[in-house]
Amino acid sequence: MNSLTQKLQQFWCQPAPAERIAILRIATGGFALWYLLSRYEMLQKLSRSDVTMFEPVGLAKILYEPMAPGVFTLLLLVTILFNVAYIAGWKFKWSGPAFALLLLFLLSYRNSWTMIYHNRIALVLHVFIIGIVASADALSIDAWEKAKAGAKKAAAHWRYGWPIKLICAGTVLTYFLSGVAKVFGDLAWEWVSGEAMRSQVAVDALRKVLLGGEAEPLFEWLYPHTEIFLIMGLGTMVIELGAPFALAGRRVGMIWAVLTWLLHWGIFFIMGIRFRYHMMGIIFLPFFEVEKLGSWLQRLIKRRQIDEAAPAGQASEPAVLLFDGVCNLCDASVRFVLDRDPAGRFRFSSLQSRVGRQLLNQHETPSNLSTIVLIENDRLYLRSSAALRITRHLSGLWPLLYAFILLPVPIRDAVYSWVARHRYQWFGRKEACQVPQLAHKHRFLD
Repeated sequence: MNSLTQKLQQFWCQPAPAERIAILRIATGGFALWYLLSRYEMLQKLSRSDVTMFEPVGLAKILYEPMAPGVFTLLLLVTILFNVAYIAGWKFKWSGPAFALLLLFLLSYRNSWTMIYHNRIALVLHVFIIGIVASADALSIDAWEKAKAGAKKAAAHWRYGWPIKLICAGTVLTYFLSGVAKVFGDLAWEWVSGEAMRSQVAVDALRKVLLGGEAEPLFEWLYPHTEIFLIMGLGTMVIELGAPFALAGRRVGMIWAVLTWLLHWGIFFIMGIRFRYHMMGIIFLPFFEVEKLGSWLQRLIKRRQIDEAAPAGQASEPAVLLFDGVCNLCDASVRFVLDRDPAGRFRFSSLQSRVGRQLLNQHETPSNLSTIVLIENDRLYLRSSAALRITRHLSGLWPLLYAFILLPVPIRDAVYSWVARHRYQWFGRKEACQVPQLAHKHRFLD
């Protein structure tokens, strides 16, 4: 019994820095504020709907009839004010629980009119947990005032760790229940074969067309490829039914979070359905050491400042990107990198060229490769590793994609190889390598 108690304590009470749950507070509060402000007019209109449409759910069941529009407006404004206090971490002992209850009541009231929107359940759950624990001991007005009074900076502690673990468990449970519902539903294990997903996607596309809209462009290409639906159906069931394994360890949880995030983006591209809290990745932040993101970005910005300080075309150690010269997708990728490489860090050569073959030979690599190759600091990288390392040096937000390097190489390379196998079919090919533009000619080694 003591051993079991000790294991449970180790599982739930792992210490975590105060900054981690503080970042979750800011992220969840920021999303909630965006939702309330962007839906302000819609919520106002909803409060003036026909009273016969009102059927209270959740906390709204304390009401026998809808609130007067003026009362609802006051409630909405008060919720927004407490939302700001929640983000800022001001008087959090009171503002945190108050905002959690107000948001729960407000969204329950919103769901009491004709339709229940389940995609906000995770947000309410996360805000509720964060709002009732010590989430403002860092990155907050409260913490700043304590520091002025001479208090020490909050150290890593289990009181910051168990709420994060609870949030992860709640998130995992929602996905697991979704998988169980599929298994025990009418379609049952047809989800594994992909047929249920294919039918659902087709019905969604047909509904949009009948209502005067358009099906997603990707659907028209995807529908005949039953093998892809098999992969997606099986993958969905593995992600949902295997969700509890995400609690087995930090790395497993990170991998599951990234795969589930990609699942939601896949739903968006195929069906046009937006789960913004999920697609923005906020729901998955508790699975990561988010407090380290700031230092990682600082190092990345510093590295880029050093690169940009060098004269154009004279980066300290130019990297060489070898590409398939007769592939339209590869050619477009080269142009993409050229446009986002102001420091001139990359040089280019086709795999088919004399220079390309010489470089591959120097690194004892077969010359019949059909993949992108990056040679950086005298090391050779292939496939997804090459592509992700390239993103680190691009302008804009593209360096954030480097986070996918955390995924196991076999998973990354499997996705890369699938695209590579179909690149000629999807994007076509040329008979010969394209001649570079004069402005970029010095960047090509051929």
